[in-house]
Amino acid sequence: MNQEEMAVKLTEVEQRSKSNTHRINELAEEIDAVNRLATAVEVMATEQKHQTEAMSNIKQSVTDLDKKVDAIERKPGKRWDGIVDKFVGGLVGALAAAAFAGIVYLLTVAA
Repeated sequence: MNQEEMAVKLTEVEQRSKSNTHRINELAEEIDAVNRLATAVEVMATEQKHQTEAMSNIKQSVTDLDKKVDAIERKPGKRWDGIVDKFVGGLVGALAAAAFAGIVYLLTVAA
């Protein structure tokens, strides 16, 4: 190999070196972008976890409130049932007292 050929080869190597340096710099920028994206995904995953936990707490609160509302809605029905039970008991007692009074009256009139 003579000096001319070596100069040509050296020039080619230098050009390839510059090209490779440029490509490496571009790849470094892309790697930085990928790292930023990975960090953003990690942050989003953490936020999603917190949101899932919050939703679970909200669901539990709604379930608890639903139970309380059901209990409140049943309360007037229980009161009405109690009133009806007492009324029926009083009516039966009054009828029993009237029947007993009628029997006593018949026994005193017949005697």
